[in-house]
Amino acid sequence: MTQAINIAHLLASNFFGGPEKQLVEHGRRIAGERFIPHIFSFEEQGQANQLLEKARQAGIATEEIPSRGPFDPAMIGDITALIRHKKIDLLCVHGYKANVIGRLASWRAGIPLVVISRGWTGEAAKVRCYEWLDKIFLRLADHVVAVSHGQRNKILALGVKPEKVSVIHNAINLAEVPAASEPFLRRQLGLPEDAIIVASAGRLSPEKNYAGMVAVAAQAAAQNKAVYFVIFGEGFLRSELEGKIAAAGLGGRFLLPGFRNDLQSVMQEIDIFMLPSFTEGLPNVVLEAFAARKPVVATRVGGTPEVVQDGISGFLTNPDEHGLMAEHILALAENSSLRNKMGTAGYEYVNEEFGFEKQTQLYEELYMRMAA
Repeated sequence: MTQAINIAHLLASNFFGGPEKQLVEHGRRIAGERFIPHIFSFEEQGQANQLLEKARQAGIATEEIPSRGPFDPAMIGDITALIRHKKIDLLCVHGYKANVIGRLASWRAGIPLVVISRGWTGEAAKVRCYEWLDKIFLRLADHVVAVSHGQRNKILALGVKPEKVSVIHNAINLAEVPAASEPFLRRQLGLPEDAIIVASAGRLSPEKNYAGMVAVAAQAAAQNKAVYFVIFGEGFLRSELEGKIAAAGLGGRFLLPGFRNDLQSVMQEIDIFMLPSFTEGLPNVVLEAFAARKPVVATRVGGTPEVVQDGISGFLTNPDEHGLMAEHILALAENSSLRNKMGTAGYEYVNEEFGFEKQTQLYEELYMRMAA
């Protein structure tokens, strides 16, 4: 029997969000006679690493790397030693920190490196500097996986050769989507039983354009008293968004209840999902919305148009088209049949095009080529 290929994925995260869920599910699926998955992550200020905890629960080998700063040089030696000790054949990296440190370590260890590129946020000056480094190091990778064709185009614009870039979409496991339970969300949020909930989920940071969502809500809420808006997430823009909500007279109509770790269950109870972002890679939250058969109103950015079929499973606009977004929200809010029709279309499309079986096959083919 051919010896199994050891695949290590490296990323800086102590949070269990969309990319982390993707990675653990992927590792669980490739584990077997041909591949042995490993997940490496960094120890961040003594905090518990949720990613590594979830990976261990899934039976995936993990390693935590001490970190004393964003680009601590000692980490290069630590990862090089791990690669040699664990006999890693291929290193896959996620995000700017892993890309820079991982490239240097993989060179020292003499193994190929694959970068999984989801996009850039540019949310602050420091982050923009780190992402500038990430873009430079993308050109040094042995191969790059873009999570959408939109992201691939951005990578090619950096000068990366087309033959070095593949597109492998994010995926969702519809078999594990929780069934609808007894209603709880409106009661928890203090909303009327007949409230039409327009929800979003993500970091409260500039690239998500939640200020634009407030502007849309001001128009929609004025025309339909049953419509309420909710963002599930946390971030440094909370106080600014709270100020905009108050200034728009949306107190009690636009809620910021914080991060939820049961988002897939929450999706079962919303009516419309909204994603007003300025930039996206391939949004996991849209896959989760469609898994719950909810229609989506989103912006035509990044890989979002590859998931949302305009006029079929939802509506797409430009980020500054607040009036048009409000029109789409109102059309869906006032027509439950349209919501059901679009939500079902989204579910069927995701079921056909964004399953883990297809994603796993593409990654395994890539691993075989790179390890060879």
